[in-house]
Amino acid sequence: MDFFYRNGAKKRTLTVFSLLVLGSIIRQYNATQKFLSSGNLSELLEVIDSCASNDSGTLVKLVGVSDGGIPSMIHQIWKTTDVQTYVTEFGASHEAWKTMYEPFNYTVKLWTDDDVLQLIRTKYAWLLSTYEGYPHDIQRVDLARLAIVLAEGGIYADLDVYPRNVTQTQCLQHLGLQAIFAPTQMGDIGLSNHFFMAQQGSPFLLWTLYVAKRRAVSASLRTILPYWTVLWTTGPLMVTAAFREYAWLYSAQRLNIGVLDEDKYRPQVLGHAAGRAWHGPDGVALNYIADHAPKTIFMPVVIAMSLLGLVWLVRKRPRRNIRRPFLLFCSSIS
Repeated sequence: MDFFYRNGAKKRTLTVFSLLVLGSIIRQYNATQKFLSSGNLSELLEVIDSCASNDSGTLVKLVGVSDGGIPSMIHQIWKTTDVQTYVTEFGASHEAWKTMYEPFNYTVKLWTDDDVLQLIRTKYAWLLSTYEGYPHDIQRVDLARLAIVLAEGGIYADLDVYPRNVTQTQCLQHLGLQAIFAPTQMGDIGLSNHFFMAQQGSPFLLWTLYVAKRRAVSASLRTILPYWTVLWTTGPLMVTAAFREYAWLYSAQRLNIGVLDEDKYRPQVLGHAAGRAWHGPDGVALNYIADHAPKTIFMPVVIAMSLLGLVWLVRKRPRRNIRRPFLLFCSSIS
């Protein structure tokens, strides 16, 4: 107890604040694990480990037919029409999708920031304030991909996702599922948003947009581990959590949502170079640790990085503003 009196009010405030935020971080992590690990998602999802198709000629005739399947449209997003400004080791995949899929009567569409903004203004005005209020560009991209496929149906692929097999894609489109997602790479089955396909007007995608709006966080919290904030508000953690809620709401019905089996089937459909072009230093560090270190040390590193970010935040802000970001942070995870 002598520590608190020797070091003055400022250090006492910082110490208490740090302990409370640490508790909040652990609470958020535990909530994440609840959505990713508790229960068995494979019992709720249709895990696709193969797709038995007819010959490719028959499948080509099916393309464009209104049979309740997923439309033959491929959507990608970039800031402008110049994908050459997308800089990663392997380059943008847009031309690869066009080269492989356009001969099979697919429409390969590149959405720019202006296109997305116009779509949200005209069809999803209730999302506009959320979309414009995000502190990170990747959050807007995450929201945009859901809105695009909800509005038009079809397939979404990040610019670091590369096509491998038209026949398998066509087969997936006609399985009678409302949506199919690539799996997460976090060890547990989850829904990733770097590649997915869905029917136009998919009820699940609409529900996911509602969840994203509910999870939107204050811009004043953007300095506390931005990577984690993105995953939680608009990324795979949010999509997986939205599915669990959706499954609970419609437990008596067939959900018609599939996920590609990572080991047996996903590599037959697509390749993922994981460009991670949007990651800041925290995301780069956490992904390196996740790729190269045992899972047991991941959470301690998250906590340590969060506390370092917290110390920087407190030192940056005037003393009178210390309480406000903490209260906002707590309210955002409650």
